[in-house]
Amino acid sequence: MFDEPFRWMEAISTRHSYVQEKLKKGQPVLAVPFNEGVLLLSFTQQPGKIFEVYDRIALGGLGHPADVERLRMTLLDMAHLEGFNRSDKDVTIARLLQFGVAPALKQNFEEIQRAPYLAKLLLVEISFDDHPTFFRLNYDGHWETFKKGAIISGQSEESDWMDKKISKTNFAAMPLDEALREACVIWEAGKKQIPVDEDDP
Repeated sequence: MFDEPFRWMEAISTRHSYVQEKLKKGQPVLAVPFNEGVLLLSFTQQPGKIFEVYDRIALGGLGHPADVERLRMTLLDMAHLEGFNRSDKDVTIARLLQFGVAPALKQNFEEIQRAPYLAKLLLVEISFDDHPTFFRLNYDGHWETFKKGAIISGQSEESDWMDKKISKTNFAAMPLDEALREACVIWEAGKKQIPVDEDDP
């Protein structure tokens, strides 16, 4: 009886390790502003990494394609329902996360009998006064907000390095072609930050 909380915490820790291991090989998605909008960037052999959710809202996904699609459809349905019941200006990523997707992800992750979502999302919103905001949503429902750009990755070293580079680069002043070049440089260099396993051939 008294060891139940410990067992639950141990199960949650195991789920974190399981999901993180599954996401390690996923290709990063990077989002940065430029002087006329926002750029979302990734490289993959399969389609289905970057999507439009609603007017002025887009997302990039990392993880199992089926889980990314389920979350995309949930956000899409919520956004259109919110826009229909209220107004287009009321459709914001913060509302969609705070009152919808984030609590559902948290509940799913903490119910250890259910399979966790194998996905991370990077969401971008351009306000009606043309200011971009970036959101990073984790598989356990935790989300963060950024102003200068953001990255999702299955590798912490990769993500931390790219985050620092993005925060130090004035993407908002660049035209699209320059922002694209700089973003590609960061993406490629970030991939090299992952330690090589000495046991790998």
